[in-house]
Amino acid sequence: MKNQLRAVLILSLITIPTAVSLRAAPPTADDVGDVGSFGRNAAYLGAESGFITLQTAACTPTPAPTPSHNPADGDQCFQIADTTVTMPFDAENSCRINLPGNAAKTLIYPVLNFFYNYQMNNTSGGPAQARFQFTGNITIVSTVLDDPTCIDPNTGLPCGGRLTFAFSPNRVFDDRHLDDGETAEVRLTLTRAGNNGINKAQLVQEGLPQTLVDRLFHNPMTLQLNVVGSVKNVDSASITSNMRLFGDQ
Repeated sequence: MKNQLRAVLILSLITIPTAVSLRAAPPTADDVGDVGSFGRNAAYLGAESGFITLQTAACTPTPAPTPSHNPADGDQCFQIADTTVTMPFDAENSCRINLPGNAAKTLIYPVLNFFYNYQMNNTSGGPAQARFQFTGNITIVSTVLDDPTCIDPNTGLPCGGRLTFAFSPNRVFDDRHLDDGETAEVRLTLTRAGNNGINKAQLVQEGLPQTLVDRLFHNPMTLQLNVVGSVKNVDSASITSNMRLFGDQ
């Protein structure tokens, strides 16, 4: 009986290191790309919407020339004074989400939805081109980005408390020929989910110091959705901008 127990004990000691040696190594960047968020749980970080109107009638009230960061300027109106010329519009801070510190470990993942419609109308007296276009981008606003070591990779200038991210392609573009008196009405939806999102590894790769990036995620920040575009031979349009955020925990 003792010999049998000794044999079992020896066999157990032999098999333990073998099991440990077969344990899989963690994935590398070559395996999964984004190593920082691999295997972490996803967390909902909020959702907000904004409303943008373009019209030939006067807007009441008119949008502020520089919308405040908080709260969002969630209901903006732009008057089209002359439909026959290209009119730009900039709906800064259409909606925003305020995140507490440590809301995400390494990744903030935005999903953007735009519900939009527009009415093209050629009243020029001859053939003309009509255009409706816009893009969406996200700006991070944080006191951490006031650090002089923060250089905006898009401009090469100090961040000044904010960084803007454009997730391409997220452009709506309709440029078409209209005969005199011809109209066209369009209703569509655009959904854009970022691939990399806003993650620590990407920010460091673009030149931000690792310590600054860590502090950015450790402290509160505001993410605001901006909508920038232009219209020509358009007499009315509306855009509902929607932003939902996810993060890793």
